[in-house]
Amino acid sequence: MTGSLISKGMGLLSSILVARMIGKSVFGELGVIQNTIGMLGTFAGFGLGLTATKFIAEYRSADPERAGRIRGLSSAFAWVTGTLASSVLFMFAPWLAKHTLAAPHLADLLRICSLLLFLTSINGAQTGALSGFEAFKTVARINLWSGFANFPLMVGGVYVAGLRGAVWGMIAAAGVNWLLNHLAIRRECRIAGVPYTYKSCWEERGVLWRFSLPSVMGGVLIGPVMWGASALLVNQPNGYAEMGVYNAVMRIKQVPELVLGMVMVPLLPILSEQFGNRSFGQYNKTLRYAFTLSLLVLVPVSLVQIAVPDVTLMPYGKEFNGNRQVVQWLMIHSILVGLFYPFGTIVASMNRMWFGWAYNMMWSVLYFSCSYLLIPESGAKGLCIAFSIAHLVSCIFMTVYVYCKEPDYFQELPFLRFVFITVMAVGICFIAEKTMTPILSGSISAIIIVVYIMLLKNSLTNPSTIRTTVDAETTVSSS
Repeated sequence: MTGSLISKGMGLLSSILVARMIGKSVFGELGVIQNTIGMLGTFAGFGLGLTATKFIAEYRSADPERAGRIRGLSSAFAWVTGTLASSVLFMFAPWLAKHTLAAPHLADLLRICSLLLFLTSINGAQTGALSGFEAFKTVARINLWSGFANFPLMVGGVYVAGLRGAVWGMIAAAGVNWLLNHLAIRRECRIAGVPYTYKSCWEERGVLWRFSLPSVMGGVLIGPVMWGASALLVNQPNGYAEMGVYNAVMRIKQVPELVLGMVMVPLLPILSEQFGNRSFGQYNKTLRYAFTLSLLVLVPVSLVQIAVPDVTLMPYGKEFNGNRQVVQWLMIHSILVGLFYPFGTIVASMNRMWFGWAYNMMWSVLYFSCSYLLIPESGAKGLCIAFSIAHLVSCIFMTVYVYCKEPDYFQELPFLRFVFITVMAVGICFIAEKTMTPILSGSISAIIIVVYIMLLKNSLTNPSTIRTTVDAETTVSSS
């Protein structure tokens, strides 16, 4: 965990230095390039990281040969899809830059980024395989060393060659990540007795249809829609400067979210095992801890930034000052992520990936519709509002679905209590920001955070008898 925090801190520091060196508008261009790679990475990755995590975790002990075939399949298919997606980007980069991003001068950089896209797709499958082996300490060490490599590569690249140097720095960092992942996977296969082979891996192609395809189809909906909304923003007057501010706040926002993602990596294999064994009580217990941890990681830091939004952009310099509502709306979205984060893993653990596709369809329609309506009038703030609305509405839909389909797995989850105390905390911080000086509103947010953490802790200490009785009944019925 310490290594992950150091890694993400180094990444944030490098983004701040890069933004100060190249300025708001060029930082917006860098953000658009990264969004383009992220969008195409959805296609290139083909959901193979999540597939490798789930099925390697499921079979590495029960059927090591099959786990080895699935690892080989996920790796080989990532090379194929990564090559195809990178080729498409290389060919169509001039058209994208000129007609969609209103920046023809970015064409060459997008072509260079085809290599970054390829490496990113391979890295996703590799990280998924390591998570399936539950090699979480190894993943943390890799993230740490990748973070150390990323800092000098990015900052040094910008110092030498500006935006072009930043792009080459990202590519070099992705290459370091690939090498470390490759060495780690071979070691984990040897330790677990899982063959590192590609022989007969095509026999497992059924998982591509049952699991990878619905996963990637959901991402196919989200990636292009987010990229399209960004394109709407940069095509507005002063659009790249607005994107620069949005990109800067997102870098701050993503640090705790990335930490949460790493902390939650064990959740899918644990829930998958408990769901397969129909351990209702243990599933409930795991969810209580997962939701509490999710809220603890994201909500306190977001409350501070809602109460004192100026502090978020202060490190980036005077050019980025202002834009308080951009900060506040993105922090609201971060809180929503914390509140609903485990539900995505719940859906995956229950093998309901086609519902995940329907969820992503709803999210995409809401996000793009709201962006189309709000961006022309409100710029980056409109994009942030659309982000929050889409996440809230679609997550309510997902919550109702999982509660209705598998109610036994949620008997002990105090979700409504979590919602109530979170909404109250956000409301108080908003009022404090509007009516008090920054020092006073910051002090109020600190008090609210202490109370909030105490209430979350209390939700874990309440004794429960449901887990024991339900699991006992399950054991009796299965015997």
